[in-house]
Parts: sequence; C-alpha cells; structure tokens
Amino acid sequence: MSGEFVVDNPEVEEDLLSQYGLVEGEVGGSESQNTPWGGEAVLGVGEGSSSTLPASDQVQNTPEQDKKRKAEQLEWMECPVCLETPRSGPIYSCRKGHIICKECQPKVSQCPTCRDRHTDCRSLIAEKLLEATLKDTPVSCKYRGSGCLFEDLVVTLIDHESGCMFRSVRCPASHRGACNWLGPLNKLIQHVIQQKCAQVVKAKPPNSFFVSTIGDFAQDQTVFSKSTATHWKPVMLISQEALKFFCYAIFYRDAHGYWFSYVRSFAPPCITETLRVEIRIGKAGSVGDSESFVYGGCVSSSEATEQEIQESGHFLLLRDGQVKKFKVDKTIMEYNITLKQVESGGPSQPSQPCPPAGPSQVNNPTN
Repeated sequence: MSGEFVVDNPEVEEDLLSQYGLVEGEVGGSESQNTPWGGEAVLGVGEGSSSTLPASDQVQNTPEQDKKRKAEQLEWMECPVCLETPRSGPIYSCRKGHIICKECQPKVSQCPTCRDRHTDCRSLIAEKLLEATLKDTPVSCKYRGSGCLFEDLVVTLIDHESGCMFRSVRCPASHRGACNWLGPLNKLIQHVIQQKCAQVVKAKPPNSFFVSTIGDFAQDQTVFSKSTATHWKPVMLISQEALKFFCYAIFYRDAHGYWFSYVRSFAPPCITETLRVEIRIGKAGSVGDSESFVYGGCVSSSEATEQEIQESGHFLLLRDGQVKKFKVDKTIMEYNITLKQVESGGPSQPSQPCPPAGPSQVNNPTN
C-alpha cells in the first residue's frame, strides 16, 4: 500500500524490535490505556519505576565544563557599548534581541549592533539567566582592564572594588582645574612626581609627621592683596604607614581672605572613617614651640565636594590677620601634619603634640 512503511526482511524487523525494546517477553505487559503525557501512569515500565536514565547513560558535567558554560552565558549578555557584562537588571534589548545594559541604554539612540531604534525592550529572559548564573559564578573585577586579576561573587565583589588599587581616580590637582589626569590608583604617585602636579612630602622614621611650608608669590606681589582665590599644589603625604591611605593635604585662600586647610584620602570609606589628622600651622621653624593654630579631626574623602567638606567642618579655617603674623619674607607659614588610624567605630583619640618642625620645603602659590 502506498504510503506504508513495510519491512520485508524479518531479520531487520527483529533488529528494530530489539532496538526499541519491543521484543516479546521484554515488556512487562501492555499499557491498559493511553494517558496524557506527564500523567502519573506514564512513569516507566513496571510499577514504581522511574523515568530517570540509568547512571551509566547520564551525562555528568565536570566543574570545569560548568564553569566554561557559565562563562559563555555571561559573554552572551555582554553589553556591546561598554563591553561589560551587567551585574543586575533591568537589561534592555532591541527588537532583534541584542542586549544593552541599564547604564548604557539611556545613552544610545539606536542598537549598536543592528541600528534598530527601539532599544527600550526589557529582556526578562536575559535578566533571569543573569540572576541564576551570577548566583554562584565568580566574575572579574571591573578594573581588570587596568591590570586587576581579582575574581569573586558579585555580592562581595563590590567590597573589593571600592578599595581596588587599580580603580580609576583623578589627579589631586583636578580640584583647581590644573590637571585632568584619570588613571589607576597604583599609578598616582608616579604621575604626580613626573608631572609635578603635587608637592610630595615624606615623613622619615622615627618621625610620623609631615613638615613643609606655604610660600608667597615670587614676584613683587603678595597673596594677601589678591581679590581672587589662590591655590597651592596639593601635598601628597608619603610614609611607610601613610602610603596605603593615599592622603593629600589641600591649602587655599579664597577671594575674601579666608584660608582653608584639610586632608583628603583616596582610601575607601571604611578606611577613611578611621583616619584622624592633626594640622598645626605656625611660623616657619617654630611650629610647636610658639603660637600656632591647630585642627584635629577627621579626614575627608577624595570624592567629597568642597561644599560637603565645608558643611562637615573637617578643616582648619583662618583669616588673613591670623596668617600674616607667621609670614617671614616669602615664606607665609609652616604646617605640621600628623596622621593616624583609630579603631573602626571607636572614639577619636586626642592627638599628641607635634615635635618641633624640621627642615621645610616651600610650596609656592600657582595663581
């Protein structure tokens, strides 16, 4: 009959029956009825049997295969704009399914892959896959492009990244518009030394304090007569102990004759909160021995704005009249800075009086 599949060879027919387990005697009775797929009656051959394949027939992935598979899944979800894999939703896509992360989606007017202008579609499948994959899959630090090789789960990786030595920071001189450098933290000291963006002051053992001076203009003029703001170079505070905190001091005089002095740190907030500083200002060569002005308190974050620092009160504020009494020739004043770390969450310990000042290095105004 046309359209029928007929096996003419009995041996072939027997092979097919054997292949599909239909040889008489091998089947434990015919099914009484054809139940819907997934019903309890379709459990397998024989009462209480399982539909699970024998252990010898199951495919077991090795840990390396699982890791490779999840890594490939994360690559599929890489944003074509920033070339990063999203760490949380929402995840967007165009109508063809090309993924765009939530940070980049507002910045694009069309899909960077296919030019589709509809890029506001939520990709719920990608979000579910991302959530399931990141749950137990370590990912790279977002500063891997700068050299960091650290990997961890997303839930704990943020703690590392906040203090990563490869994270991007701005030059300390950026606050006065003198340098636009943006680079990894571990290259900062090298940058400021080579480009002379900051004054580097070192504390030599056994002393743990930093001493230098603030100078006046070299020409026949003085900062006290200026009606505009005057900034001095930031002062990087370098010592074996302080190096890990990446602290720097800021000195400037505003247009109204107010002098501001404070210390910032590139350390993460959990470290910055434990730092205490003492800034002592007086006449060159006699700080600690004669009249001086002192600030003792907290260190500010490198990311804090000038307004935030002023509102916090973490600075030393002087007037022209207070500073003028320290001026000797072109040296306006000498500063003595002490840094220390206290117990996290503990009360601030009173700073010890600073020893007499040593040789100073003049920091002249830049404008």
